[in-house]
Amino acid sequence: MTADVLIIDLLDDAELPGETFLIPGTELPVRVARLDGAASLMRFPPGWAQSEHGHYLAGEEFVVLEGELHVSGITYLPGQHGWLPAGTLRHSAAAPRGALVYTAFCGPATWIRSERDEPDGPAERTPLETVVIPQGGLPLTPHSVLLDTPIPLDRTAEMITVPTWTWERSTLVPEGRVLVRWEP
Repeated sequence: MTADVLIIDLLDDAELPGETFLIPGTELPVRVARLDGAASLMRFPPGWAQSEHGHYLAGEEFVVLEGELHVSGITYLPGQHGWLPAGTLRHSAAAPRGALVYTAFCGPATWIRSERDEPDGPAERTPLETVVIPQGGLPLTPHSVLLDTPIPLDRTAEMITVPTWTWERSTLVPEGRVLVRWEP
């Protein structure tokens, strides 16, 4: 007996149920569609900006699917993966023309305001479609890896196939480049 696998086209966010949410320090709400666990799909409207300085108590990883997202002076474009460890200061964020972003926190997304204005953390940006993947995979965060070999896993994980941008939970990594993420 095989279980049905739910595959979601992340680029078709109109098909996902969602709610609006106001991120701390912002004035324009984003639309959030929960995928599973800590994973969400977020639609940032054109002109969205966060001027409040602060950090989250949990690490956040994200993949820009459409548009562009600016975080603390770094511009993330479609197909780029970002990782901001817990406590990384964010001095600004914006989506000038809007953005569609897969995001997942590694714990409760508790925002802490700060008066500091210089980024202090090791923010990372990785182009998922072009980065060289070493044998055994490319670790991206403590909870995720980029693979290019279909293999069985010892536990269920979230998987995003690059560049078709489909999402699923499975124990088998599909063909192609795949971002695999385990719940913390």
